[in-house]
Amino acid sequence: MLVKDYSFKLSDFHIHHLDALLPEDALLMDIETTGFQAAYQNIYLIGLGFRKGETITLHLLYAPTLEAEESILKEYQSTLKEFQRLITFNGDMFDLPFIEKRCQKYKIESIQNTLVSTDLFKIAKKYKKYLNLEHYKQKDLEHYFGLFREDKFNGGELINLYKKQAIEPNVSETELLFLHNMEDVKGMVTLLQLLDFSLLKNNEYMVKTQFFDGEEIYFELEASSYSNLNIKYIGSFYYLQWKGNTLSGNLRPYIGKLKYFYKDYKNYVYIPDEDLLLPKALASTIEKSRIQKATKEQCFAEKDSVFLIDHANFSEQHFKEDFKAKETYMEIHPNELKERFLTEYITSLL
Repeated sequence: MLVKDYSFKLSDFHIHHLDALLPEDALLMDIETTGFQAAYQNIYLIGLGFRKGETITLHLLYAPTLEAEESILKEYQSTLKEFQRLITFNGDMFDLPFIEKRCQKYKIESIQNTLVSTDLFKIAKKYKKYLNLEHYKQKDLEHYFGLFREDKFNGGELINLYKKQAIEPNVSETELLFLHNMEDVKGMVTLLQLLDFSLLKNNEYMVKTQFFDGEEIYFELEASSYSNLNIKYIGSFYYLQWKGNTLSGNLRPYIGKLKYFYKDYKNYVYIPDEDLLLPKALASTIEKSRIQKATKEQCFAEKDSVFLIDHANFSEQHFKEDFKAKETYMEIHPNELKERFLTEYITSLL
């Protein structure tokens, strides 16, 4: 077994609150294998990353021959005893089950499943509506955060190189294997910024500015926690931008006439020749031949006002364009929106 360490300072990454994103009880992990079938293919590199104070260490365990695989697996399991959390990229689907299978082969006791697992790939997919990427490979996400590697290979391309090294070691080519795995683990440090997506909902917001220009409601909210993310999200009636500790954007209300449909339509009658809707109690003096039972579609009141889509049932009184319309609206007074309503409404869009 060969071991190679790389050392970085927190300040090298230019990531706000990186110490909180990578606590000292968390271990980054990535493996390099000779294929995708754990039953008969090998792990030849296990890259680990951890923080102590202001220093991040990348600790690489390398099997120079296939026979050395057992030794790096034992060293990995021993290292796990010092940590409580395990951070991977697509590790839940690939790295962790692959390691389990290889440990079973050598009858090595595995404790990795006792650690709390965080899979950065799953987090990226969960928030893909904000990231809006074509692909979600690790390098694609690294590029999103402005990180570009020195290493130009992918894991599959290095398999033949490793097999060659296992027979005829070459220092410069072995360094390529180290570089790729090191940058996989280092890249995960950058991708820890994905964890800030949890702050979208789990934050307290205060209104800094809000105004209505007659067509749109503009706002700027200040968040209690700072985020590394800079995301823009466009919906059918809103625009949001979240950067640092500021959530800003605009809402586009519906301005005009909408209908409020009465739920108790059976208590109303309709007078066709006057296009008039009346409560039954007021229709007793009208000739019965002129009266029809009111239908659900006929039983409404119309209002000319300013409305917002009520996607989360903020109001008990809903307005629609017509009876069959799926979109429901609530009436608002855009120059008099209360701070609590505005912050709750905007964050409900996230």
